Amino acid sequence: MRLAVLVATAALAACQSVNGPEHRAGNAPTSVVPQATVHGRATYLERILLAPGATLDVQLIDDALADASGAANATVASARWNDLHGPPYEFALPYDAARIATGGHYSLRATLRDADGHLEFATDRRIAVVPGADEVVEFRLVKASN
Repeated sequence: MRLAVLVATAALAACQSVNGPEHRAGNAPTSVVPQATVHGRATYLERILLAPGATLDVQLIDDALADASGAANATVASARWNDLHGPPYEFALPYDAARIATGGHYSLRATLRDADGHLEFATDRRIAVVPGADEVVEFRLVKASN
């Protein structure tokens, strides 16, 4: 009887969803190897609280590819976090370490949209990041001109 309860509990726990990143097409893991992660914290200075349903999109960008004209593959990884509550917005962006070049330069780009999808805040410059570093990347989003 105890074994049946334990098995049922484990099965129910496996069915629970977590409000984590929503990976975009093309960025799904291709192997069982654990992915590397960029940890960050985005905030803004305005004293505004977005209504429930806001989304944060974060991209890890290869700066060398982004600077090349017509480089469509500059995005190393991207993810979306849904139904956010008040800043600061902490995130963990997984990426494929095989796509990181030794000595390369990388940055983060982020946007924050309201529940209706309207752009509210965004990064206004490249946010330098060193993939594989342990520190949390902190940056400020600026109000989008609507």
